[in-house]
Amino acid sequence: MKDRAGEKPRSLAYLWAMVAVFAAPVIVAWFFYLNPEYLPAGRTNKGELIDPVVALPVDLALSTLDGADFPRDLLAGKWTLVYFTGGTCDDTCRNQLIAMRQIRLALGESQRSVERLLVLTNATATDPVRALGAEFAGMRVALGGARLPGLLGEGTAALDRLYILDPMGNLMMRYAVDAPARDTLEDMERLLKASKNWIKGAQHGHK
Repeated sequence: MKDRAGEKPRSLAYLWAMVAVFAAPVIVAWFFYLNPEYLPAGRTNKGELIDPVVALPVDLALSTLDGADFPRDLLAGKWTLVYFTGGTCDDTCRNQLIAMRQIRLALGESQRSVERLLVLTNATATDPVRALGAEFAGMRVALGGARLPGLLGEGTAALDRLYILDPMGNLMMRYAVDAPARDTLEDMERLLKASKNWIKGAQHGHK
């Protein structure tokens, strides 16, 4: 009986340990991002912090180009570069998709922790939209999410902008329409560095 009585505390301790392992890198990255003075050669962020962050609602209707529910688990645990636009992807949109691809490539080995997502809030799976998935290989494409501009509090001004989605599913930073890709790259480098440094420290007992 004593052994069984002790099982519950041990199992709960294991559960909380698992939560800490997966959530801590994001929390620590946020800490360093908001307090860059604690990082070597700390710099201020280039993008605009979304405060408070906007979590993508569980009931937000997003679909794939094939009409299936968009599998959000593909983004779980990853930093994601997100571009929101309306019903079509014009030249500005395409230039941003090219920039997203180059930003990810420029991250080197860290690119494995980064996804790219295009969300067309008012579009159907037409041939031009399908062609985007083929042209920008590896990029996720989602249709729907018409509620997003309202959730972000900027209406249509929230569209045609690049965002960063954190590994816990929160939109936490955005960039002006004319922001250079270098700004996003520098911010991503800092976030990934903060996460990696914490993980490395945890593996060595923070010694």
